[in-house]
Amino acid sequence: MKTFAKFPKPRSISFFAACFLLFLINQFYLVLQVSAIMKSAGSVVLLSSVMTAMAIPRIIMLPICGYLMDKIGAVKILRVGIYALIFTLLSYFVFSRLNLIHTNHIFLFAILFGGISAAVAPTLYAMVPLLSSDGNLQRTNSILQTANQAALLSGPALAGIVIKTIDERTYLLMAAMAIVSLVLSSAMNVPESEKRDNGGGQNVGQPPRVSYAAVFRTPDLILMLLFSAVLNLCIIGPQQIGYPIVAKEYLTGGIDRYPMLLSVNGLGALGGSFFVGGLKRYENTLAIRILLWCALLLGFVWGAFGSAASEPLTLGAAFCAGLIFGTINVLFMTALQQITPNTLIGSVMGIQFLCSVGLQPVSYTLTGLFLNHMPINGLYLISGGSIVFISVIMLFYNRQKKDRDTVES
Repeated sequence: MKTFAKFPKPRSISFFAACFLLFLINQFYLVLQVSAIMKSAGSVVLLSSVMTAMAIPRIIMLPICGYLMDKIGAVKILRVGIYALIFTLLSYFVFSRLNLIHTNHIFLFAILFGGISAAVAPTLYAMVPLLSSDGNLQRTNSILQTANQAALLSGPALAGIVIKTIDERTYLLMAAMAIVSLVLSSAMNVPESEKRDNGGGQNVGQPPRVSYAAVFRTPDLILMLLFSAVLNLCIIGPQQIGYPIVAKEYLTGGIDRYPMLLSVNGLGALGGSFFVGGLKRYENTLAIRILLWCALLLGFVWGAFGSAASEPLTLGAAFCAGLIFGTINVLFMTALQQITPNTLIGSVMGIQFLCSVGLQPVSYTLTGLFLNHMPINGLYLISGGSIVFISVIMLFYNRQKKDRDTVES
């Protein structure tokens, strides 16, 4: 029970509450967009175009916001992002009440929301080291990832109930949630300002802020980000596009059981995020090693996922994949934050989210191309095999690095 002895400090609790509200707003917005477009136009093409319009500014803004975090501080970027979010949601509400929402407005607000989310999401993770001065990165990341998974699970259902009850006033509710998150973030009293002098935003006793070039001169960071990119490529597309096909072919209720498949997978991810927070703290070398062994196991589970012979096996595999992926998310963020210098944390978080959000269209496209030429089990075999391959390469590099460090010491 010793590992569970420490509970989050009050300022950390306010941080996690603000994070949950912001994650929930994102889920509400996505459900609102789908609902509004399908009710008014019923066009899948328009829906996919709006989603693309939301993704493009994220791709552009992520590296910019990462750079700005290292220049002026994550706390300031977060507050500016929340102010922009409140303004956007209130504007959408006003336009809706005045019946001024047209197709061009939907695209405009999608672009604004995409750009704002690019400022907010990586900032939350960049602030984790500021809240973990006691070296408790792993538990802090676990709670943050658990809040994210809880919002993913509960958000769509809550949004459906709220939209049915108050319709377009949901945007007003979301703005109120954003205001509460702003108050909570202001109450965090994150000691970032204490670590900076008053003459230009530099950390006291730290070297001047450096550029993105410093990230690409650090082999360990490059390999970790490459690992993240491969993992996201192999997971996002097969999950979002492959799951409906798996439900249709392997579950007794067909496509109607697709939500259950998603829920089981999400429940596993929530359990993995929560579970790893109760484990003892792992330092960066050991955290990376455990992370890679988990990824290796994920590769085998993912490779076998599309070949499950029965519904219980399919649902069990989905749960196990979610459980392992939730564990990997926490360990990966912890290890990445541990090996990243304080002067680069914003830039690295920007690139990390770019490896996720920016590669979504690529993963979707590759998944569609593969499914045009092979059955669903072939897709999962290839993606699972790719995860196994990159995990083995990383384990080999990690072992070689450990041997070199031992010789040098």
